[in-house]
Amino acid sequence: MTAAGIRPVSFEERPATYRIVNDAAGMGRALLTHCEFDHPTCRVAAEAVLALQKGEMDPEVARKAFVAALTAAGVFVRGES
Repeated sequence: MTAAGIRPVSFEERPATYRIVNDAAGMGRALLTHCEFDHPTCRVAAEAVLALQKGEMDPEVARKAFVAALTAAGVFVRGES
């Protein structure tokens, strides 16, 4: 796995339409689309994605922040509790 790679995350992009992301670029696009950047959880996730892209963060830590941001934004993330 590269520094920017993560375990896949499947989330509902639109009703009954899911997207799977498995890298920092995909996570960044999803944050831009679904999250409000004034929300603290989104800011944490955005910083984690940038650090992941630079190879400065553990992929699982960044993934957890990403899932938390989507969940806080009301986006259903498949298979996550």
